[in-house]
Amino acid sequence: MKALTEKEQMVMNVLWEHRHCSVDDVVGFLPEPKPAYNTILTFLRILEKKEFISYQEEGRKHIYYPLVEKGEYTRWTLTEMKDKLFNGSARSMVNTFIMESGLSDSDVRELIDMLNMLETSKS
Repeated sequence: MKALTEKEQMVMNVLWEHRHCSVDDVVGFLPEPKPAYNTILTFLRILEKKEFISYQEEGRKHIYYPLVEKGEYTRWTLTEMKDKLFNGSARSMVNTFIMESGLSDSDVRELIDMLNMLETSKS
């Protein structure tokens, strides 16, 4: 899998949310200022080449849909980040997130609950 640029991810977010879209649909779902039709078409072709999406023909339109799910891409991205920025250490990555993000008390309790559930599921 390859990393997405910010603009490619913006287009993928539309496809992940709406599942099947024409170029006009993608443009319509994006915030102002709207990118040009040809710009979005270029991004869709790049995403197709990267094997993130495919399309089906409906009359004269191409209807694009995701081949890679958002959860799959998110897991891959986090693994890449852990490996590249934290030398493969999940502990270091989580520690950085916790120390830098200013977690609320309820966030901390939720993380503790999640870790307890993970520990229980491994037993």
